[in-house]
Amino acid sequence: PVLYYGDEIGMGDNIFLGDRDGVRTPMQWTPDRNGGFSRADPQRLYLPPIQDPIYGFEAVNVEAQSREASSLLSWTRRLLTVRSGSKAFGRGHFTMLHPGNRKVLAYVREHGDDVILCVSNISRTAQPVELELGAWKGRVPVEMMGRNPFPPIGELPYLMTLPGYGFFWFRLSLEVAPPSWHTDRLPIEDLPVLVLFDDWNSFFRGKVVPWRIGMAEKTRNQLESDLLPRFMLRQRWYATKNETPTRARLVDQGRLGKGRSEWLLSLVDVDVDSAAGGSARYFVPMSLAYDDDDEERTRALAPVAVAKVRQLAKMGVLADAMADEAFCRTLVEAIGQQHETKADKGRFLFRRGASFAALVGDALAEPTLPLHRLTNSSNSVSLLGDKLFLKAYRRMQPGVGLELEMGRFLTDVVNFKHCVPVAGSVQYVDADGSLWTLALLQAQVANQGDAWQFAVEQLKRLLEASAEADGGSREGIEPMVDRAQVLASRIAELHIALARRTGDAGFDPEPVQAEDLQRWGTAIRAEALATLKLLENAQAGWPAASAALAKRILAAREALLERIDALATSAPVGLLTRLHGDLHLGQVLITRDDFLLIDFEGEPTRSLEERRAKQSALRDVAGMLRSFDYARHTALQQAAKSPAELDRLAPLARDWEGRIREGFLQTYRDLAVAGGLYADAEQFRAAGAMLDLFELEKALYELRYEIDNRPDWIEVPLAGIATLLGVTS
Repeated sequence: PVLYYGDEIGMGDNIFLGDRDGVRTPMQWTPDRNGGFSRADPQRLYLPPIQDPIYGFEAVNVEAQSREASSLLSWTRRLLTVRSGSKAFGRGHFTMLHPGNRKVLAYVREHGDDVILCVSNISRTAQPVELELGAWKGRVPVEMMGRNPFPPIGELPYLMTLPGYGFFWFRLSLEVAPPSWHTDRLPIEDLPVLVLFDDWNSFFRGKVVPWRIGMAEKTRNQLESDLLPRFMLRQRWYATKNETPTRARLVDQGRLGKGRSEWLLSLVDVDVDSAAGGSARYFVPMSLAYDDDDEERTRALAPVAVAKVRQLAKMGVLADAMADEAFCRTLVEAIGQQHETKADKGRFLFRRGASFAALVGDALAEPTLPLHRLTNSSNSVSLLGDKLFLKAYRRMQPGVGLELEMGRFLTDVVNFKHCVPVAGSVQYVDADGSLWTLALLQAQVANQGDAWQFAVEQLKRLLEASAEADGGSREGIEPMVDRAQVLASRIAELHIALARRTGDAGFDPEPVQAEDLQRWGTAIRAEALATLKLLENAQAGWPAASAALAKRILAAREALLERIDALATSAPVGLLTRLHGDLHLGQVLITRDDFLLIDFEGEPTRSLEERRAKQSALRDVAGMLRSFDYARHTALQQAAKSPAELDRLAPLARDWEGRIREGFLQTYRDLAVAGGLYADAEQFRAAGAMLDLFELEKALYELRYEIDNRPDWIEVPLAGIATLLGVTS
């Protein structure tokens, strides 16, 4: 590629000078005399500077564009930095693609494992294009200017649209995960056909006439041994994707609705093909829909179909009912009516909360409730209209769901305004009286996204502006500190609400005792030893900086253990209360310039008993502080286009985190003391050692997770642990 001087600011040519002199006019550095090129008299210059009102030096110059993040100069700098990060642009193999739309130029550059897809719209109007990328199936295109992942390449031609003269550079990656909202969908034509003879009864030998028992057993066996296992493996909420399900057994089921509008509420035990064996229980409500009855409904269910079905001359689908608007509406109606449905072995209970009428209002009076499904890693969420939020818990655990229990308390008992209110629930009672929570109905809250994305984007913008201005401007930090202080207020108010005495033994606060400190110290010590052992054996192939941090942490082993042991002998301060349990920026929604706390399910790796136990609210505070650290590293990685820029921007990012932490803790302390969580500011300061230890515990957990799942991120918890231990250098 060739850039002639001035091209990077778009300064134009003087075509009236003749020959090649039109592109040889003085470089336009500033709006000053001669464009900052020379202090000589203008008539003494070999060629005159451009003085055109549009392209002249007073309008187009380096000084002005250096201060503007969206200028052509800033864009060109970013483009060159991105290009210099890949050798594939200038070396390796070149493959020209031949899309049907000839107004789009597309090609692939490959150099070793580095694969770059370049797509350019060479017309002045927006254009669509379908690209045959089967040779790179499974790779995730990562847009190189913003480092955003796109959906992975599959079997079908890859569809994209480009604005006029627009372009994309994609790195086709094998390591990057697809976007969190992406869902793999199997075309319905590829699904097997299940033959039914009596709708739902076709699966149950006890529901059919004797001469059809054999047919029912065969149909059920096909569902359990073939169709459901394949369906489960395709779902994001299926927990053990590294273990292939061998059978999905219907262990109990009930019916909801009547006639053609009848659904199967099924509990499924999934057996896995692994050395450990065992099974896990899932909630899988299912719908039957036929083309002849409702073709539009059948089409809507096709993306989540378990199988195609045929009954006599009718064709349709057997599908996940959480994508069925009629099912979700019926579920809400059943909750409002306090309905009970008998299962073969137990009962399904539909229970409304005290706020049901106020939250649901007249939503069910609407003839239709448009349904929108959200992807989630462990649950299924269906939005009904603009009022209702229905969440199905797929992986079942016995007991009242934590989110339901906490939601009822915060909504109906203490009236905490900064969480999503609970309207009702669906539960299952086994024959032995065991209770399982299956679904939760909440109000739908309009929001502007979560605080994680907001924090990362805001910091990324600040860092990019600093990089492009070649300065260390910190002017944009203060508004972010103000927002962090509002967030601290909401978290403190949550903890004050959870510390209110209501006569409920499961929620009433208790003072922290010496034995609590001993129990925490013992548990954290065991986690620290396990983490250090894992760290000793997991450094192969790590970057030099990460390996050096690991060695310093391992060398500080005794200091780490002494610090943990000191907790057991410290003076107990504060209260034991229920808490969020897994609080981070991703668990906070931004709504109407304020914050809303969500997902009160606790840390997923801990047992229900551990998550339900009363703890120090400082565990939530520690989780949020660690989240600030992750936001800093994420924004820094996205903003910096080269190692040198990373080093230059790191001090500004550290300053951002330090000021955010300081403002957050100051506001939280003031409200926690005023709300009675601590006697005074001095007692809160005395709890600082406990907060440091909880933050250390969280960082140790993060390190174990990153070693097992995301080795590229190990430096974040390593740096956090090193900072807390004072061994950063």
